[in-house]
Amino acid sequence: MSVATHLGIETKDYDRQILTFIPHYAEMLDAAAGALEGLDREAVRLLDLGTGTGALAARCAARLKGVEVVGIDSDGAMLALAARRLGRRFRPVVDRIETARFPACDVVTASFSLHHIPAPETKREVFSRAFAALRPGGLLLDVDSMVNADPRRQARDYAVWRQYLAAAHGRAAAARILKSWAAEDSYFPLDLETALLRDAGFAVDLVWRRDAFAVLAASKPRRRAGR
Repeated sequence: MSVATHLGIETKDYDRQILTFIPHYAEMLDAAAGALEGLDREAVRLLDLGTGTGALAARCAARLKGVEVVGIDSDGAMLALAARRLGRRFRPVVDRIETARFPACDVVTASFSLHHIPAPETKREVFSRAFAALRPGGLLLDVDSMVNADPRRQARDYAVWRQYLAAAHGRAAAARILKSWAAEDSYFPLDLETALLRDAGFAVDLVWRRDAFAVLAASKPRRRAGR
């Protein structure tokens, strides 16, 4: 299923419509790009997982002069929009995140794409492959819905999200949208998402959090001297 079909919109409208679906969307992407200040190496290649239209990749590339962007997405139409945005520095790869080969890189980014991975074990494997692809000192930026593990707080966060959707789409549509997404997406608790990254070898920093959404910056440590 294409992203546009999943959201019930046309591909060309994605960048406009996503702002009505995800609270604080632009703020989250800006926070993720800002976390590049913690990058402990020169960036030659950025690997973007689930590129979509390239909104996060473009923000990061603007901070990393001369960086090549490799974008992996199963939706070729979305990659075509990303190519328009990123230009000659962009190399699209039509493939699934779970099966694609990850090239050696200095930064890995993922924005609202990894929640399509349903099983924690599979996501841990993706994180492990990203860790292996990153050069020492590299950074992984993970932007997504990462719900609260406490049921009452999780219910509160979903209520806030539902209210945001209702403002743009109406109350009935808001409930229908979240129900549809819940059947197809897997929003892991923040603690679990962080644990999976640490299991893969990353040092993890929470750089932004509000309601059901978070931005994680996961760094690959440099090898210790003498090793």
